Amino acid sequence: MKVKPATYTAIKTNCQRKLENCMRKLLTFILLFVCGRAFCQHRLHGRVTDLNGMALPGTSVFISESKHGTATDSLGNFVLTSPGGGNLKLVVSHVGYEAQVKAISADAADSTLLFMLKPVSKQLKDVIVSSRANDDWKHWGAAFLAAFIGNSAFAKNCTIENYREIGFKYDNDEQVLNAYTSVPLKIKNESLGYLITINLVDFVLYTPDNDVDYQAYYLFEEMKGDAAQQKLWEQNRRKAYALSMMHFSRALYANKLKEEGYEVRRFSMKDIREKERVTKIFADERIKNADYLKDKENTEEQVTMLVEKHYGADSLAYYRKMLAKQVEDIKMSAPLKQPDISAKTEGNLSLNFKDALQVVYKKIREPEEYYTYRTQSLKNIQIVSVGGNGMNTSQALLPPKLYPFTEMWLTNGTPVDIKENGRINNTNLYIHGFWGWWEKIATKLPYEYYPD
Repeated sequence: MKVKPATYTAIKTNCQRKLENCMRKLLTFILLFVCGRAFCQHRLHGRVTDLNGMALPGTSVFISESKHGTATDSLGNFVLTSPGGGNLKLVVSHVGYEAQVKAISADAADSTLLFMLKPVSKQLKDVIVSSRANDDWKHWGAAFLAAFIGNSAFAKNCTIENYREIGFKYDNDEQVLNAYTSVPLKIKNESLGYLITINLVDFVLYTPDNDVDYQAYYLFEEMKGDAAQQKLWEQNRRKAYALSMMHFSRALYANKLKEEGYEVRRFSMKDIREKERVTKIFADERIKNADYLKDKENTEEQVTMLVEKHYGADSLAYYRKMLAKQVEDIKMSAPLKQPDISAKTEGNLSLNFKDALQVVYKKIREPEEYYTYRTQSLKNIQIVSVGGNGMNTSQALLPPKLYPFTEMWLTNGTPVDIKENGRINNTNLYIHGFWGWWEKIATKLPYEYYPD
């Protein structure tokens, strides 16, 4: 059958029109997807000077916990492409000056950002010089690395290249270690393939229980490597992401807790914390008197006598009562969903809950390094076991390996804001357990990272 040219042309035009419509829809989808992932990037511009108004060329300007960074030109000016979404931290850092941090709102691109940096204090310089002269790194370096870089498998290939720039000061009365630095730390993470520049604002390590509290700002740069190296880095990044708090925050925001492998339950902390405290008293006596106890029979009885000697008979009676308490009475709630613990507004999720939450990630068992850490000094200790869900809540647990879990609570009862990319915008959330051990520099990823 012949087709007239006019008819053929009409058919061709209709096909083209349909194709164009399809392409427009596809392009719109792609743009929305890219905008969502990139959080609608915009340009920030500004100027950096000293207190006298003199330009500071070569100043580092970056969005914290991202790969977005630049440096000022000879006049102190900068232009930086930044992900939108608001509530980002813009960090300005120059050697010899105190870093400044400014929260960036969605309309920041419409104004010129001005920064005036003041010199690093002589007191801070003196602390670092004195610490270096005393070779404090030799004494405190291992404790700092464990608390800051971490003890995961990834930490073995994560190094601080300018560690000599870190100064330490220890308060014997408070048993608190403070770390200071007047220049950005340079981290090379060969496990994940990142060079990380870190402005350490403060670092406090409470040495009796190894609790750490620090504030820092990070700029990520991807390392260069061959195809095999890039493949290994991506595999490791996926592993780090799977166990990360960023993964949980994104799953919570998207209301996909169950799909992503999370089980969240509410429980009361009071009795559990008290039993943990008492359990630790007995554990500490075992550790402190290990040499004395190794040749003794009836070790448990000997430990009890040591506790009575140090704390008194009345305290011992209370401790025994607490250890014997049937903690099955401390019930976990049923698994919770996003609306049970948060409220969503445009571009923001407010995490708000009473008591405490237990978050269990049920797709991967705990890493070997965490299992060793969790059990190494806790053998033969009575364990806190919460009934109702088959999960133990105390971090002092014995074999077998468990799904990694974390306890969390709001320190001041203040809700925590979470963004779509998983960014948590304030520090009112206290974490205890797996994430307290895992969320260190060696496992940290920029917020641009997505495993797919």
